[in-house]
Formats: sequence, C-alpha cells, structure tokens
Amino acid sequence: MGALHRTLWSWAETMAWHYAQEIPDYARLDTRILERDVAVVSFEYLRALEEGGNVEDLALAVGQRRRSQGVSLPALLRAYRLWAKDALEALKDSTPNRLAELAPRVVELLDRVSEASAQGYRLALEGRLPRGSVVGIGVGFADAGAIALAPRHLSLPSETLVYEQSPFGALLFLAAPLAEVEQELRGLARKCQAVLWVEEGTDASRVGADLEEALALGSCLRLPPGLYPTRYLWPLAIALDSPKGRERLLRLLAPLEPHPELLATLEVYLQAGFSLKKTAHRLGLHPNSVLYRLHRAEELTGLHLGRAEDLCLVSMALYLYRAVGD
Repeated sequence: MGALHRTLWSWAETMAWHYAQEIPDYARLDTRILERDVAVVSFEYLRALEEGGNVEDLALAVGQRRRSQGVSLPALLRAYRLWAKDALEALKDSTPNRLAELAPRVVELLDRVSEASAQGYRLALEGRLPRGSVVGIGVGFADAGAIALAPRHLSLPSETLVYEQSPFGALLFLAAPLAEVEQELRGLARKCQAVLWVEEGTDASRVGADLEEALALGSCLRLPPGLYPTRYLWPLAIALDSPKGRERLLRLLAPLEPHPELLATLEVYLQAGFSLKKTAHRLGLHPNSVLYRLHRAEELTGLHLGRAEDLCLVSMALYLYRAVGD
C-alpha cells in the first residue's frame, strides 16, 4: 500500500487547484491554507477506502471550516462530487485491477462525508465562539494540515470545535481547559511537524487577537515544531533573533539531558511558583530531595536559581527544550 499511498498523496496535493478551477467559491480562497487543508483531508478519505475507519469527524470539521471561509454549502457538496470523480480516475490509473472493488467504496464514502460535512456546516451557521474559559489554537498557512487533523487528536466532540479564518492562517477554539488538551496538542504538533500557537482565556475575542498577532509575527522566528503559548512570542523573538540564539538556549540544559529527573524537577519547580513544598507534593518527594535536585541542577549548569535573570533563562530554555524534544 506504500506505493499507492504515495501516488494518492501526489494526487491529493492537486485537489485544491482543481477545486479552484471548477468552483468559484474555492477560487476566492487563499490557496496557501487551502492546499494543505484539502490535501490532508483528501488523503485521509482515500486511505479510509483501503483501511476503513471513521472519517465523519474529519468531514464534520471540514463543513465547519468551509463555512468560516465563506464557501457555500452547494459549493462544498460540489467539491465532494468532484473529489469522488477524480478519486475514481486516480484509482483507475494507479490500481486498475482493483477499480471494481474500490468504486462502490468511493460512492459509499462520498455519501458519508457529504452528510457529515453538511451537518458541520449547519453547526457553524448556528455556532458562536465559546463562552467562559476558552482555548484557542492558531496555525500559519504552511501548517494548515494540523487544523484539518485536529479532530483526530483531540478527545473532544467535533461539533464542539469552532473554526475561524485569519488573514495569517487559521484559528480553532475549544471550550476546554488547556491542561486537558495540552498533551494532545503537543502530539498534533509532532504528528504534523507544525508550529501551534495556543492561548487560554475567558474572552474569546481577546484570545483570537493574541493568536493573530502570534501568527503575523511568529512566521519570522523559524521555530521548530511545537506548542507555543502566545505569551512567549516576544521573549522567543528576542531569544532567537540571532542564528545562534536557539542553540545557545538549548545548550544551557545540555548538562541535564542525562538526568531527566533534574529536568522534570526544574520544570515542576517553575510551574509551582518556586515553591519547594508544592514541587515536592507534585513529584511525591520530600522537600529536601527537591532541594538536592535543584542544587545539583545548579552545579551542572552553572546557573543560580536565586537570580531572576537565570530563572528567566531556565524558563525559556526549558520551554524551547520541551517544544523541540518531546
């Protein structure tokens, strides 16, 4: 199936162009974000022909995104018909001996994804940005595929996700605490090799504005794939201004790499607001054990955790280390 996957991926990458040629609503969209979105979704649909599995979550999210992008429902459904027609042509060229077997699956899949996308479209028409605490995720044009695959990585109902188009990329809003979805978002960033900006707050409009600022400026930073809170935008911009900036930041923690328990203790210590008692409780250690680990980390790195400037460096280095290395 590897050769077929490669053939179908090459075909999927052309679908956005084909939609734009045939459907006026798609011709008006920014091709930079549409190409990756359409390619990822098209390929996942095609893979489902061979491997089976649920595609309704992806299709529902497609309907929501197309509504936020200003595509009409008839245009969306026409795109699906065009997808099915081209899929049959691609399968005919790549696996002619299996066309009779796969053609009925294409038709059945077309029905499923059309229905799910229409449902997502209707939800988007009714929907509003979540009230109360909200988590927002922003991706640039090059990483649009991450938004397309988000329903696969988040343990949340697809209908609870709210999509918005941005001049600088795409936004996704979740009505869930960041702590509940952080690891899933990190997994999504790794899977898609994407830079994801994240912000949590009680004002969805403010969250969206912060994400747009991060998308507008973050593309200049050439960050490695990872999950980045928007509050790190300006410190990261300063730290990574020189070509050696990232390397020098990560070099601070290099002596601790053979000692993951020291890295973990440092991270929890910062998260616990520099409280030995809270750090010990979270790690299940005696406070003296935490103190020993912190002193050992200071000895190995040459940093002094009692100095504000060193704490700032450690915080930035740890965050970049986790974003790159997790």
